[in-house]
Amino acid sequence: MANAPIVTVMIPAFNAGAYIGVAISSCQRQTLGDIEILVVDDGSTDDTASVVQRYTDDSRVRLISLGANRGVAAARNTALFHATGTWIATLDADDWMTDDRLEVLVDAAVAANADLAHDDLPLIYEGETEPYSTLARSTGSVITTVTAVNLDRLIDCEVGGRSAYRLGLTQPILRRAFLEAHGIRYDERLKVGEDYLLYLECLLAGATWIQIPSGHYFYLQRPASASRTRQVPTLERKLDVCVEVLERPMLTPAQRVSLQRYHRNLSSILAYQRVVEPAKERHLGAAASAAIRNPRFIGRLAKELPAVARRRWAYHARRDSHALDMLR
Repeated sequence: MANAPIVTVMIPAFNAGAYIGVAISSCQRQTLGDIEILVVDDGSTDDTASVVQRYTDDSRVRLISLGANRGVAAARNTALFHATGTWIATLDADDWMTDDRLEVLVDAAVAANADLAHDDLPLIYEGETEPYSTLARSTGSVITTVTAVNLDRLIDCEVGGRSAYRLGLTQPILRRAFLEAHGIRYDERLKVGEDYLLYLECLLAGATWIQIPSGHYFYLQRPASASRTRQVPTLERKLDVCVEVLERPMLTPAQRVSLQRYHRNLSSILAYQRVVEPAKERHLGAAASAAIRNPRFIGRLAKELPAVARRRWAYHARRDSHALDMLR
């Protein structure tokens, strides 16, 4: 394209051959047509690359191959290196967007002079044709007007446990010039939760972030794999990153207080997961030992019980195994 596009859509893909076509098609149908679509094949061993190639007759679609599996953060950073759009939009390879999503978000961000803007997420189970809820409705967080997202709110969404509105899931569009000006990239040490930490870095750097009420990003819920349910290594890395951030001398007192609260919360979640993960795998002796070594487990369990009870009720009421899957 002769001129820089308005939006670069980044789609990291690993073994997503069964889904990637829907994601790309939803980009091609955008009412805001001045976009580029960068699909980063993260070392797939299935037909992901060949499926993407079918769409490259559209000059907006470009396939970038990493060769080896390096993780979502590395794939997104690779896309950022190649991106030329004014705005960056992230799309997971198994998700899709309504036709007007990018236009709606860009218009809202420009009107508010925001650096990040996100919408609600309709939640849909694999194999279904209609969403069963949205992220906002399922967490009692519905808004009716454009709302600001600040550092405390981002941290509160983690402190609130699994029943909280998870801002790390929301896939906001990001102003590329802001990322470049502050040297912000995804932390490649993390395999899960890399987007949350990028948003944290943006807010610490002074970004303006808005949320609009309507929902345009379809989040596909698939049964969680064993690797996705093991969170302890990722939580340990998140704690390390949080400590690094807390050591920065330029933090304001308010930012430091918020980050210290985030650190306490991560420590609490880590204590909980160190007990729950072996328990899920029927290693009850290891779980009991972990409970003794992690006294914060009880406090976190009290936070998690309401959400766990709701999922159990949904499972027994509907015999719906998806109800036991956690949003991540």
